[in-house]
Amino acid sequence: MSEAYGAFAYAFDKALGARFWNAARVLLDQTLENYPTSKWTHLDVACGTGYALAHFRAKGWKSTGIDASLPMLRAGVVRASGALPGGAPEARTTPVHVIAADMRALPLRAKFARVTCLYDSLNHLLDRNDLAAAFRAMRAVMDHDSLLLFDMNHPDIYPAVWGVADPFIAKGADFHLEMTTTYRARERIGRAIMTGWALVGGERIPIREQHRQRAYSEREIVTALSDARLKPVDVIDFDPYHELVDAKTVKLFFVCRPL
Repeated sequence: MSEAYGAFAYAFDKALGARFWNAARVLLDQTLENYPTSKWTHLDVACGTGYALAHFRAKGWKSTGIDASLPMLRAGVVRASGALPGGAPEARTTPVHVIAADMRALPLRAKFARVTCLYDSLNHLLDRNDLAAAFRAMRAVMDHDSLLLFDMNHPDIYPAVWGVADPFIAKGADFHLEMTTTYRARERIGRAIMTGWALVGGERIPIREQHRQRAYSEREIVTALSDARLKPVDVIDFDPYHELVDAKTVKLFFVCRPL
């Protein structure tokens, strides 16, 4: 399981991860500039393969990562240490702090000036109560002047993109990834089956993953934030892939303060 998920993490990173990050970091940098702080502490929830960790560390932030996947955390440590593309070579002598945990119950007592949760990770929470629980957990590690920055898929993207018959295919010399998606409007649940392979440690590891996401409306997201004593101060339409789709926008990027 660990090797297989590690292969998926590598293939996803190659296929979509870096592409998303190249767009997301522009929004992050604009937000950090628009909302300056003297407290340079950062928590990345669902940190994945560590792009945000590396980016913040390269800028001089004390950054901590949380993820439920050990293979993702291992990749995140390597990237944040400067050994993968997008890493922070000047931070190699500084320990990388990562923790394996569920985003709905963060095992932390420290407070962070900036909290991020990217790559539509929150859409993987299929129940509104779980979404509110994740927001409450993040609120608990924020001070009165902290900010929460996260993206979620716009609900229109699911029937427009997840409902198409043709699979998404990405491949390279050391990976092959196919994603077949379906969407059930009544349940508002999208399902994705990922198949393929990736070279891990010189060995070709097969990939077969099944993921589910829920389409949340902006109103539902704002209500869940309010339940957690958080409020948006900015909501930005965001298309990280720059492709025309039959949807109003691809993602919503939220900037939130504590109430």
